[in-house]
Amino acid sequence: MRSQTTSLHGDNTVITSSTLTALDDWTRNSKATRPAGYRALALADAARYLGVGYSTLKKWHSEGTGPRYAKIGGCIRYRPRDLEAFLEAQLVS
Repeated sequence: MRSQTTSLHGDNTVITSSTLTALDDWTRNSKATRPAGYRALALADAARYLGVGYSTLKKWHSEGTGPRYAKIGGCIRYRPRDLEAFLEAQLVS
C-alpha cells in the first residue's frame, strides 16, 4: 500500500501521511511543549476528537455555535474538557 503524498518540500523531501502521523504522535508525547497532563488541541485535532470534519468545526467556530475555545497568539486552541462539555450539551434524551 502506498502512502499518500501530502507535501513536497523545496529540497524534494516528500512528507507522507504516515510521516505526519508519526510527527503528530511525537508532538502529543512531547512533555516540553506543554505542562504535564494538559493539552490544548488545534482545530484539526479537535475535529478528530469530536468525530466531525475540519470544515464543520471551522464553520461552527465562525458561526459561534461550536465548543468554547481559546485564542493564543492568534491560534485557536480547544481544551479537551470544553470539547467534552460541548458533546454533553448535544445529548438528546
